[in-house]
Parts: sequence; structure tokens; C-alpha cells
Amino acid sequence: MGLIETDETNLYTFEAFASHKFYTEVNRELVKQALAHFANRPVEAPLTIVDMACGTGAVTCLIAEELAQQGRTPYVRLIGVDPSAEALRLAQKNVDGLGLSVKADFIQGESEDLPRLVHDADAAFFCNAIHLVPDKSEAFKQVVSILAPGGIFACNSSFYEGAYVPGTERFYRLWTRRAVGWLRQEHPEAHLSRDAKAMAMQWLTRDDYVQKMKENGFKDVETQESHTSISLDAWQDIGHYWLFIEGALPGVPLAYGAEALQTTVHKVGEELDLPSVPRTWLHMVAIKG
Repeated sequence: MGLIETDETNLYTFEAFASHKFYTEVNRELVKQALAHFANRPVEAPLTIVDMACGTGAVTCLIAEELAQQGRTPYVRLIGVDPSAEALRLAQKNVDGLGLSVKADFIQGESEDLPRLVHDADAAFFCNAIHLVPDKSEAFKQVVSILAPGGIFACNSSFYEGAYVPGTERFYRLWTRRAVGWLRQEHPEAHLSRDAKAMAMQWLTRDDYVQKMKENGFKDVETQESHTSISLDAWQDIGHYWLFIEGALPGVPLAYGAEALQTTVHKVGEELDLPSVPRTWLHMVAIKG
């Protein structure tokens, strides 16, 4: 399930995009949806909750805040797992900065390490990344293996069949076209790869996800769609994220791709008279069978 990071990709991170308010709110919706499943458990019941690919802890903090609202933080163990030591250092700092009485452990590791690091978890979160996993069936089996019976798995994505709000497709087409045009003018030596099929472009439908989850160890799957509006500034920020660059401009050096996407997005917005672009997120909460 791991994604290969290098010194170069660490220069092109997701953090600027993740700092936008809409992104916080859309993930808060998933956290509330998932943790509502514990409403009937006694507040003092111990819980172990895992945040997979936690990064700098944006979602970990949302989980801690929601658990505090429920009065559960003294009885909860949060575990954040990520391959980046620097991201984990920031995650620990961010959670500590909340001032909540929650025990949070951050462990460096790939997703393949999860069964060794965690077992009998009550819930696992995997936010905004499931679309990047090539073998989703294997990923779901892996999550099932770390959950306790009846455990909850929560994930979401805005890269699925249904993410585009009708009428917005032209924004994405034109942005790609303008970015490619910029590359031809500024860096004619850079060529898109015809063979590269980026992971982020392999989209499933909502029903595809539900079916794969049920085939691989989950008995119930509830889905919810969340509609939000993404500013051009936010699109500019995600244009600096290595996995987005690889999906939009496969085969192009990251530095060139980032500059092409960031230079052209506001021009495309002006051309189409779009100060922001609506987008749909798919939230999924599954229960281990």
C-alpha cells in the first residue's frame, strides 16, 4: 500500500493544500461520521484508533478534537503511522499543541508494517489517499487484519467517478492543456509519458469501492458525499504536490510540472470566469465482519 517517497518528492508536499479551511471541514465530516459509531459505548471504554499515512497529523488532530467532544480522550490511544520522520515530528507537535489529555504515539513505518505495529484497533482512518493505492483489495484485507471484530474503517477521496461536478470538466481539461502548452514553450525538452498510467487516474465508482470492501472482510459500508468549493489558490497549492503532478503531467520532471500547473491555474480560472471550482468528496465508513 506504500507510496514511494524520495528526497525530491519531499520538496513537493501536500501540506499547503491540506492547510485550507475547506479541507479541514471535509475531513471533519468523515471523522464525525466514523466516530458516531462509538456513541453507545461507555465514555470510559478504552479505544485504540489508528491514523494511517497520518502525515503531519491534520486528521489525527481532528480525531482527538472529536474524541474530546465526546469526553473520551483520557481513555483513548491514538496511533499515527507514516514513513516520514519529519512529518511525524510535526504531527506530535501539532497534537500536543491541542492541549488535550490524549495519548498519541507516532510510529515511523510503511503501511505494510501495520500488522506488526497495530492489532485489535477499534478504528482506522486512511484519508485522501485510497485512490492512490494500486491494489485496493489487498489494502482492505490489510486494514481488516489490524481491526478488532466490529472495528471501523474510515476513508475518503475526491478522485473517484463522481468527484467532478457536472459542468466543471472543462476546467480540468483546459488547465491540463494550458500547462502542456506552457511546458512546450518553456521546456520543450520535457515530454509527457504515453505509457505512464498514474495511480491517481485509476478512479473507481462508489459502488466499486463498496463491492471491494465487502469482498475483502467488511460486512457493512456506509457512504456519504460531501460537496465543497475549492479556490484557485488551493488548486495552485495542489499543483505543487508530487502525486498530483504525476497524475496530471505523467513523465514530466516534478519541478517543471509544478511550475506549469501553478503558473496556469489562475489564468484558466480567469478565462472561464471561475473564482473557485466545486468538487465532491466520497466518505466511506466500513465495519469489519
